[in-house]
Amino acid sequence: MAVPRPRLLLIGPLPPPLGGVQLIVDMQLRSSLAQEFDVHPVNTSKRELRWAVENPTWKTPFYFARDFLQLIRTLVRVRPDAALVHATSSLSILRDWMFMVTARLFGAKVICHYHGTLHSRFPSGETRIGRAVGRFLMSAAHRVIVLSPTYQREMGKAWKRDDLVWASNVADVALFRNMPADTPAPWLAPGERAVLFVGRLSAPKGIYDLFDAIPLVAERHPEARFVLVGVAESDAMEPVIRAEAGRRGIAARLTFLGSLEGRDKAAAFITSKMIVVPSWTEAFPLVIPEAMAAGLPVIATTVGAIPDFVKDGEDGFLVVPRKPAELADGICRLLDDESLRRRISERLRERAPREFAIEIGCGKVLDAAKDALRSSPAAVPELRGRR
Repeated sequence: MAVPRPRLLLIGPLPPPLGGVQLIVDMQLRSSLAQEFDVHPVNTSKRELRWAVENPTWKTPFYFARDFLQLIRTLVRVRPDAALVHATSSLSILRDWMFMVTARLFGAKVICHYHGTLHSRFPSGETRIGRAVGRFLMSAAHRVIVLSPTYQREMGKAWKRDDLVWASNVADVALFRNMPADTPAPWLAPGERAVLFVGRLSAPKGIYDLFDAIPLVAERHPEARFVLVGVAESDAMEPVIRAEAGRRGIAARLTFLGSLEGRDKAAAFITSKMIVVPSWTEAFPLVIPEAMAAGLPVIATTVGAIPDFVKDGEDGFLVVPRKPAELADGICRLLDDESLRRRISERLRERAPREFAIEIGCGKVLDAAKDALRSSPAAVPELRGRR
């Protein structure tokens, strides 16, 4: 007679839209986590591609009510042994805290997969009050998973927990490795070399810093074409961004591919020479493991957990945020030296399956979930003794 698997609620956003956390949740559902647990998803996705106009703030209470009712129905029906809650560093963490507390009230062991940073606006680890708020919110979880060794150390100190686990974001390595070397790129003219940007087309993602860097690159490498994968924050902002590119005289050097997924997205990676991640703030963006799986050298800013995984001069180059000249120099160094670019590419292709395959990161999440089931109740006085 088969032994029943432990029941696990997986609480987080599923695609669409195809954001970083959505893709992580989707990969967890395709990993060994779903083989060793009887997984029941609770989808908190807002199911919209745009961020600002189509998803205004006034909708937030309605989304919360919808998600909370969905959670209660699933808790009553499933009576889970554990709940894996995906949380980010924004006001939505208050919602996620309520999800964690509610799951505990139903007797579940709670694992929080925290995708935020310690230096976000909320909860901020830079102030005493912020650290206290973070400790309180995370005390609802029996186990907390963060994105890097640095976060494990810094957040463990800020939240006074020595049991944090780190698991980096992962990528569908096979998807990128199995793309044919002769994958067509109709957006490239003969002799052009693609510099890839993947993400939201917005100022905090560094899109205007990239625009400032493009003329500097073009002076030395007129064959460079900048391929942008992603959409703006709203339909209204899309023409604004394109108009700004025209105003700066760089429109002819840009190709806007919009939002891509699956093999179409992998094709944009595999036909590029490098990826740029000029963000002002990040945790650890999913595009970096994806780029490494495709063998793309990474030029990224020194924010969040990026320096934990991108070694300057070995995996690409690290630059200071909001410094277009540094960004341009990093791009040109790789365009100048094809042998260097190829050495980095080969290193990353060899490294990606060892560090960023789905089963690597999801295996750590699986271990944390198993460990939570064996744990004693965490220190939340009003919940103590219910499990």
